[in-house]
Amino acid sequence: MEGISVRDTSGGPLAALAYAVLSLTDMMFSSVAFVLGVPEANPVLGFLCRHGLFMPAKVLLTVVVVWLILWLYPRGQGRSAAWFGVAAMGGAVAYHVWGLQTL
Repeated sequence: MEGISVRDTSGGPLAALAYAVLSLTDMMFSSVAFVLGVPEANPVLGFLCRHGLFMPAKVLLTVVVVWLILWLYPRGQGRSAAWFGVAAMGGAVAYHVWGLQTL
């Protein structure tokens, strides 16, 4: 029976795409929340938001994380971290959906 080899890269692009989509969806929901007067919960992003740098920082962070996933995943490194990041972004999007419904 064949298992998944350490060099199996099939999940890397999927993890990177999932992270990018969820991260940019989080950015969109955050922007909607800002318009409704909800402050950013992350203190670092809150600081950047107050200085008009939220969107550039969020896009740059997303690009860096996607690049790291695509670079490390084929080497057998960072796979757990990649999927944890996808799950965390999924949780952030779910939190936004829940939070915006309660307003």
